[in-house]
This record gives sequence, C-alpha cells and structure tokens, in this order.
Amino acid sequence: MKRLHILFSLTSLSVVLVTIERFSFTTKVLLQPYSFLRLHEIIQILVLILATVIIPFFLFKAVTNDFSLLKTSRKNLFLGVSFIAGIYFYASGNAFHELASFLLNQYCDVDKVSGGLCESLFFNDYYTGNILYFIGAFLITVPLILLEIAQPRHIMVKRDFWLLVPNCLIYALAIIAYAAFDRVLVGLVYTVVTTLVIVAILFVQRKKFLQLPVTNYMAVTYVVGMIVACVVRFHFLPF
Repeated sequence: MKRLHILFSLTSLSVVLVTIERFSFTTKVLLQPYSFLRLHEIIQILVLILATVIIPFFLFKAVTNDFSLLKTSRKNLFLGVSFIAGIYFYASGNAFHELASFLLNQYCDVDKVSGGLCESLFFNDYYTGNILYFIGAFLITVPLILLEIAQPRHIMVKRDFWLLVPNCLIYALAIIAYAAFDRVLVGLVYTVVTTLVIVAILFVQRKKFLQLPVTNYMAVTYVVGMIVACVVRFHFLPF
C-alpha cells in the first residue's frame, strides 16, 4: 500500500502544480521567434502533462504486479493495450487543447467568437482537444480498475482510508474544474459517465471492497467531483 499512497500523493501534487501554473506569470510570457507560444504551454506540454501520464504508468505497474498480470489472459492483455491507447489520447488531446487555447486567446475575442478561423480554434479548444483528452482519461481509469479487480494485491486497513481521503479530495478539484466551470458540457458528460461506470463496477465487486484501493480512490474522487460539479454548475453559475 505504501507505493500506492506515494503515487496518489504525487497525483495530488501534479493537480496542485497544474492549478498554480495556470494562474502564474507564465501565461504572460510570449516566446520567440514570432511569439509562437507562451511559456505556459511549454511548461504544460513538456513537464506537467508528461508527469500526469508517467504517474498512471506506475499505478499500472503496481496493479499488474510489474506487468505479469498481462500474461495471464487475453482479456488482461486487451486492458493493457486499452491503457496505452488511453495514454495516447490523453496526451495528444491535452496538447491539442493547449495549442488551440493559446491561438484562440491570443488572436480572437474569446467572449464573442466569430469568423471561420476563430470558430475553428474554439471548437478545437473546447471540443476536439477535450474529447480526445477525456477519451484518454476514461481508457486510463477503467482498465486500471478492471486489472485491479482481476487480481487484487493489497488489503486496506483503517489507516489507508484516512490517507486516501485527502488525495481523493485534491484530485476531485481537477474534475470539478473541468466539469463545473468549462463553457461547454464535455467535461461534465465525461464525469457523469465515468462516475456511473466506476460506481457500478465497485457495487458489483463490493465483496472485494477492502482489496481495491485504486478502485476506491477513483470512486471517491469521481463521486465527490461529480456531485460538487453538478451543484456548482446548475445552481451557482449563469450558464
């Protein structure tokens, strides 16, 4: 369990760093030549997004017992391939979103998007990039859960739950940011669908509850994120 708690904590750290960086001076620093990007996009794409795919890889390694579980059945191998596909879509969608977001915010009126180029950038920012990103996030999350269920390797005790909860709440903030505050509903739809899938899986496997730390971590994170996001979006925001 110690390794898992470290990875959960690193995930929380990555969420905090992504949030801090998005509100930092880096969003004002244009890089040369031709002001091709902000320092913000470089840090996001080359450092922070990279970290958010490396951490799940080590979760995958822990859950599959150093990948040995993938050799036990075609189903598990397929889940492993799905996880890799998720990494691809998650990373490419995130980079797609960052690039489109830079161009949209730099050269268009984001409050009143008009014209073919700006409308294309808006769609690529809020829809194309985000849809690819969320497809990737789903394909990372669900295979991890199903692989853990295929061969549980950890037993949770009371102390583990207390260590789990703070990391769940921090990770939930990232879900809330996408699901509650985005101009479009892509993030909210993803959150609702993924939450229902995770909760359904956990309900079916409830007899193994104490043997499923990654599943519990994801379930608490997504349930909290979905509930808060729905309350904020539909009761406190004007759109």
